[in-house]
Amino acid sequence: MNTRLLGTSLLTIGLLSQAPAAIAQASGEFELEEIIVTAQRRAQGLAEVPISISVVDGQELERAGISKVEDLYAIAPSLSFSPAQSSSGAGLRIRGVGSAAFGSATEPSVSTIVDGIVAGPGGSALVDFFDVERIEVLRGPQGTLFGKNSSAGAINIVSRAPTNEFSGYVNARYGAKLQETRLEGALSGPVSENVRARIAGYRMNQGKGQVYNPVRDTDENKRERWGIRLRGDMDVGATSIQLIAQYEEQDNACCRTSFYGLDPRAYGALTRLYLLPRLAANGVVPGPDNRVSLADGPLNEQTETMQLTGTVSHQFTNGVTLRSITGYRTWKELDTIDVDGVDVNIGNDPRQQRDLELFSEEIQLLSPDGDRFGWVLGAYYYHHTLKSNTITAGGGGTILGQTSTQGIGTTKTNNYALFADGTYDLDDQWQMFAGLRGLYEDLSVNSYRSGNYFAFTPGTFQGSIKTDDTNWVGRAGIRFTPERRQSFYLSVSRGYKGRAIDNNTGNVFFLNPERAVLDPETVLSYELGARTSWWQNRVTFNATLFYSDFSDYQASSFDNVTSSQILRNAGKLRSKGVEMDFSVKPWEGGSLSGGAAFVDAIFKEYRGAPCTSVQNATATCPVGGQDLSGRPLSNNPRWQFSVRGQQDFELGGGQEAYVRGEYNWRDAVVYGGDLNPATRQAAFGVANFRAGVSFADGQYELSGFVENAFDKSYALRIYDSPGFTGSYSAFFGPSRTWGAELRARF
Repeated sequence: MNTRLLGTSLLTIGLLSQAPAAIAQASGEFELEEIIVTAQRRAQGLAEVPISISVVDGQELERAGISKVEDLYAIAPSLSFSPAQSSSGAGLRIRGVGSAAFGSATEPSVSTIVDGIVAGPGGSALVDFFDVERIEVLRGPQGTLFGKNSSAGAINIVSRAPTNEFSGYVNARYGAKLQETRLEGALSGPVSENVRARIAGYRMNQGKGQVYNPVRDTDENKRERWGIRLRGDMDVGATSIQLIAQYEEQDNACCRTSFYGLDPRAYGALTRLYLLPRLAANGVVPGPDNRVSLADGPLNEQTETMQLTGTVSHQFTNGVTLRSITGYRTWKELDTIDVDGVDVNIGNDPRQQRDLELFSEEIQLLSPDGDRFGWVLGAYYYHHTLKSNTITAGGGGTILGQTSTQGIGTTKTNNYALFADGTYDLDDQWQMFAGLRGLYEDLSVNSYRSGNYFAFTPGTFQGSIKTDDTNWVGRAGIRFTPERRQSFYLSVSRGYKGRAIDNNTGNVFFLNPERAVLDPETVLSYELGARTSWWQNRVTFNATLFYSDFSDYQASSFDNVTSSQILRNAGKLRSKGVEMDFSVKPWEGGSLSGGAAFVDAIFKEYRGAPCTSVQNATATCPVGGQDLSGRPLSNNPRWQFSVRGQQDFELGGGQEAYVRGEYNWRDAVVYGGDLNPATRQAAFGVANFRAGVSFADGQYELSGFVENAFDKSYALRIYDSPGFTGSYSAFFGPSRTWGAELRARF
């Protein structure tokens, strides 16, 4: 990548943005609305925020058919998602960095914040979107202001506030491919002179799944979920109070994989004895178009999520604001899944139960808006307890013999922090900003395991590990704002993710506890950014150059020797590149927007990485494991872009029509943490189209859509099939679907 050329391009953009607007005669009605965000803990225009950020409002989410965190990669550059057989093993990545949490004492590098509250580890963060005001995807370390485990970035989800006048809406959607119905609605308005309330909810059900199982004669990977949120806002003099209660349930026949590929060089005994004969007997050919599962065991995932949020703000007579944000969140998960994926009892009865309870309290003191020196001081406390109860059983009727193992564990985390962040106006155009957060975090795990399942060391074990750390994060930089809605910044920031304990299978935890404790993950990141607007605010273009050095990166990958996920410090990695997004209103009724990212992420130092199944089978695995130093990170497309266009038409009589198209493209990627080329997904693109008509001055809207219009087959993850060495399984993206949506607003 030519960094000098990119830097020159940013400067050129800045100079162009200052040119006279005589390029075209634009009227005010074509002007793009200024985007307001809270990425710095107060409402600001996007150009005022020296952070690489993508913002998607609620209407854009609805038009794009995006209803959950996992879908955001389609519209946010450099964001990707890694699915898993249970939501507790899935995770997000930003700029190629992010560790999916395959153990209860491991947290992601990308933090998810829901209405000001950190959502916690694992599947608790994989929330559905309904009645959302906006979503902010913050790239790069965000620990100074968002604190808890955001070394790679953060997803900030903001729900809609109550309105001063009575209003509401109902959206009804039907998708034909999966027989999906989704109903969403909200009511909002004043309760009294100083009290406003809003209630919102949704329900989604899929009658068919993406995978067919002939053994059980059923569709799999289908979802059923619902949620409700109640919010009340009250003003008492100079004090404002916001109370939010949210509850969601999921009952999914999820998440089943399909066999993706075979490599005879790595075949193991179980592969030859059971997998190959069962594939042949059922006529299944592994490949990128395989949507058949042969599992004879159960498949179900049930989750319950509840969050209570209370925000109290008081503005003193001098304009200083004191704010308290209190959060309480619970998440319960129960999984049952046949991990072997065939109609042979090798691992038919794994059951995983997790119960998460977290509490957080944040106190902020904010300077008056408009002061030359804008600052925020704060104190933060976070605690969570995560209890797990797992039973793994199988082997009956095979050479293994029936075996089972039960594991019970409790993980507790406490995080204490003090922070300060401020921006000082040197003059009308130049500002300096800096922030610092000091923190202390402790982590403890108590675990018990007993049984004789073949994948684990047999016997009864009990252990306890405690660890803690004192550390800091911060940022500093300078910003140039030649005029409103134009800014350029240069920044450096330090990020942090706390210690982790590898308790995934328990073998390391019980037999080598010192090896089970991982060092904290830290990052030093540099950014050069531009936020520009020109052509009388009909065009916005934002770009960020970044360079990040990670130390003690916590990497999760599949170990073919133990047939399980393992966690370890990968040494050092480097991520650099450029992110861009734009919006244009070229003519009356027309709009065009999109984004792109180039991310070059490599391991600078990673010795002792797990070997591939082929290396193990052919005895070519180096002593002590692979050396992946200088190799690219897994699950990181170097190039990624999306573009969206819409044209509105006036029909008269209060009627309007629109047509809309989207195209999202991702570069080739290797998914396996061991960089096995068999887990490579080729570059692919997905196109979506929508057309609609509105009536009664926008009060009603009827639209039709087609998603993945050209029925592109692609995998969101490819990995070694557990137990069956030399075979690979995959989670696939949605195939083509079409349907209709009806919206009513009042």
